[in-house]
Amino acid sequence: MALNYEIIGMAPCLADGARVRVTAMWNQDTGELLPYVNAVVKYASLDPGGVSITFKYRGCPVILERRRVTLGQLADLDEAEDIMEDLVDFLRRVRNKKAEITPLNQPKPQPQVHEIIRLLPRTNCGQCGESTCTAFALKLVLDRQKAENCLPLTGDEIRAVLKVLESLDNRQLMIK
Repeated sequence: MALNYEIIGMAPCLADGARVRVTAMWNQDTGELLPYVNAVVKYASLDPGGVSITFKYRGCPVILERRRVTLGQLADLDEAEDIMEDLVDFLRRVRNKKAEITPLNQPKPQPQVHEIIRLLPRTNCGQCGESTCTAFALKLVLDRQKAENCLPLTGDEIRAVLKVLESLDNRQLMIK
């Protein structure tokens, strides 16, 4: 049976009320794939019980569970459908490549905010609207701030911050 989904709910996003959160149900149990997904997604967080894995894809937080998936910070239902189609394709490829992937059943270390902080001026000037550079860095990682809002940064410095932020997003879900 081919993996498919049905969107069962849409609500305001918890992190950004101007965006939406969508929940969908899988037509089959994907639990066996979670350790394989954990192995191939660079920045993923498998919960200690192995019942869900959280990662970011195309700027969207994804919580993948055995029978359900939740997507956050979406513009609309069309974006949800687009990302869900990518996830179906990704999970199909993971399933097809299972023999070549060593499953990882433990949580992986996650990138630290200090990776961003070291690129900031660390003057706590407040020009970005945050009280400290640390608060600004945390909001960058959570997609609640934009790098260009740090006014002391030059274009090259902003690009360096964006490069680190992009590396935290799992746009490379594609297994060839």
